[in-house]
Amino acid sequence: MKQRISVFIFLTFIYSTYVSACECSSQGAFLSVAPNSKLVALVKVSRFLSFKEIDRIKTPMSMEVEVIKIYKGHESRKKVIVWGDNGMLCRPYLSQFDTKQYYVIAFEKGNTGRGNAGEMETDYAISICGDYWLKADFKKKMASGRVSEDRQSIRLSDIKAKLETK
Repeated sequence: MKQRISVFIFLTFIYSTYVSACECSSQGAFLSVAPNSKLVALVKVSRFLSFKEIDRIKTPMSMEVEVIKIYKGHESRKKVIVWGDNGMLCRPYLSQFDTKQYYVIAFEKGNTGRGNAGEMETDYAISICGDYWLKADFKKKMASGRVSEDRQSIRLSDIKAKLETK
């Protein structure tokens, strides 16, 4: 009987780990996925706000970003909170982002109750199921990354028009 209970607990653990892990395939390059987002903006990472230890590494869970320019959608706040992956969500680990660095990001709304502890619906998240962000060089006015299937860079001034034609 004890052996059956042990097997049941083990299988339950394996199943719950499998179910809670993120599984998604890429939905495409930035110009394919960004038009479906509610907010696309040029932002500057100000600071990391909260952390969690994942695999013995202090990993940022949330970051504050300064909204520099909006290409799609509406946001009246100058600074917003962005949440990353906690090991079970289809989001990037925020350690991929650097403070004082600029990015063009296609955001998702925050997910109260199904995201991170402390996450609010007024916050934002980033999907990892496609290329939802580009690294931006503010001085050169360029963004780079997987912009489209055949482009690795785009002028910041061209992003809004490209989003409107999709």
